[in-house]
Amino acid sequence: MSITSQRPKIIADPLEAEAKWRELGEDFLASPAQTANWFSYWQSCVNADCIVAAIHEEDRPVFLLPLEIVRKGLFKVAVFPGGPHANCNFPAISFNAQVKAAELRAVFDALHEARPDIDLVSLARQLGDLDGKANPMMQLPSRENANVSLGITLEDSFDNILGRSNSKRKKKKHRQNTRRFEEAGGYRIVTATTQAQTSAMLEKYFECKAMRLAKAGIKNTYEPAGTMEFFKQLFAREAQSAAPRFQLKALEVAGQYRAILGKSYAKTQTFIDFIGITEDELVSASPGEFLFFEDIQDSCKSGLAVYSFGIGDEPYKRSWADLEVPSYDTDVALTAKGRLLSAYLGARGSLVRSIKKNEKVWATVKKARSRLFGKR
Repeated sequence: MSITSQRPKIIADPLEAEAKWRELGEDFLASPAQTANWFSYWQSCVNADCIVAAIHEEDRPVFLLPLEIVRKGLFKVAVFPGGPHANCNFPAISFNAQVKAAELRAVFDALHEARPDIDLVSLARQLGDLDGKANPMMQLPSRENANVSLGITLEDSFDNILGRSNSKRKKKKHRQNTRRFEEAGGYRIVTATTQAQTSAMLEKYFECKAMRLAKAGIKNTYEPAGTMEFFKQLFAREAQSAAPRFQLKALEVAGQYRAILGKSYAKTQTFIDFIGITEDELVSASPGEFLFFEDIQDSCKSGLAVYSFGIGDEPYKRSWADLEVPSYDTDVALTAKGRLLSAYLGARGSLVRSIKKNEKVWATVKKARSRLFGKR
């Protein structure tokens, strides 16, 4: 593609923005949080101030960067719609498009002209590549995020995956917990296919998550107005699709949900977006681990290449993972104020990175946070 034939466009109208993904057709890559339904429902449920920064080749879009505008103190910042819920980010781009740094700078110049109130574009937790295609944002100054993404290289044989680490222990524990669930009244793995199921699963998940976050002294990111409704509408819409990008699964024991898993899909990967576990008499039977075991086994039959646990490093992820994928942050300052905020975010990111890489220090920080802010 010719550099001179590409032109930027800033789209604020919700209907026009939604149409741009359709104009991309089927031959595009994007992380699940950079797709049409995610953008549309976030804009309608949570933050109406959303825009799409696009690059067109002739009359068709070849690159879409969805953004929401948020206020951070004295600054206005454009971020991926979804805030902390948007992970493993990768903007929508046509397979054959070659978007260069010059085109990216042009689109940010157009953004500044259209919205001079925005100080900074801050794109966090991005993948460096997706399905072999490089993230064009990595051509701009970027830094490594403090958090990695852990994942599993999928194979047709689940036994091969188990054989990579602690196969006997995993199988034994799964058999033991199977017996416990059967003795408790029987179990089944449920995939939500109706609005009623998605709503019930999410209500249970929000309840479980609120309890766990409170105990750990962590802010509940599902509390802001409209956020829970966003997830309900998104998953309800996707449940009706023949090939959903977003999917809910649950472990049901004796007629009650004991673990709820939220997933999303790109071309050759599935991402775990969240998991919630009920704190009841069966919590010692590790319902979350049980559901992961079943879901990973099921994913081996899907033809997907990678099972990603998403952003964050936890022991249960390490017990399965053979992939460690870094994530990246890109800041583009549009004003002098934006440059100040970018410098602060860079310094803060370096500090957080150094803390999380020191296991003893990070364990101390988490323990102190729980004691100071958690509910006893």
